[in-house]
Amino acid sequence: MTRTVFTLFLSAMAITALAVGDYVPQRADFTFNTKLICVSDEDDPTESRADRIIVSITDGQGHSTTREAWAQPLDTAMWQGFGNVLEDDINFDGYPDLLVCNGPTNSFGNFTYSAWLWDEATHSFVEAKGFDDVFDFTLYPAEQRVVSTWRLDDELTFCRYRWEGFTLVKIDCEDTTYSSLTDD
Repeated sequence: MTRTVFTLFLSAMAITALAVGDYVPQRADFTFNTKLICVSDEDDPTESRADRIIVSITDGQGHSTTREAWAQPLDTAMWQGFGNVLEDDINFDGYPDLLVCNGPTNSFGNFTYSAWLWDEATHSFVEAKGFDDVFDFTLYPAEQRVVSTWRLDDELTFCRYRWEGFTLVKIDCEDTTYSSLTDD
């Protein structure tokens, strides 16, 4: 009888170890929260400007990791978007990636994002190097390209990028004018 109890005990321990120690998070398990950290203006303490964004990444078992993203140093009473989360497949591998809005660059938008790519091999998020250099991005999955649009008054710049591993690399840029695209 002692042998049977011991065998049952070992079986229970093995099942518990599998249930607790062998959890492999899947992409769909994750949730995200952000917190915008602001600083007061030295000249006007009532004015608050964005400083950085704390990103919490939580798996299906409640384990959280934090990352930090930079924020455009703008007055948060006048500018919006800081810390907004997007989940898009920016590297075209079939898995949604994590994007956190750093805020707008000017009154034409020019939003930038910090990004982390889902890595199916490690079941974790890996920093997308170079993505925070992109403005108002558009994804072109068929061409496996990311296009950035920068606007300042009538000036427009379009830049094309491609992925090399976890790094976004600029291919080329083209300058034009907004009015040339909108004239009839």
